[in-house]
Amino acid sequence: MNFNVYDEEPLSEDDVIDEVLGENPRARELRLMRSALEMRLAGFTRELGKTKDEKEIKTLSSKMVELGKQIEVIHKEEAITSFVEDSVRVTLVRGALEEQ
Repeated sequence: MNFNVYDEEPLSEDDVIDEVLGENPRARELRLMRSALEMRLAGFTRELGKTKDEKEIKTLSSKMVELGKQIEVIHKEEAITSFVEDSVRVTLVRGALEEQ
């Protein structure tokens, strides 16, 4: 991690968070992903309520279970990432207050 300690221009809060998270998405990006999956799940739920075809019911049910698992995983990742982002913010604010 490079926090630009000796560079003249300090990193912004977003830059520091991006450094800490590395290649991992931000909490807001995870929230958007989760929301998209939840909308897709709602669509499958509507389709399931309309169909009488047993094969389609099985297919939709299977997809819904898989989406539910994905939503749960992303929700957990979102919570962890949000905690990390908040921790970085608190650390930066605390550091700024100590400098005053």
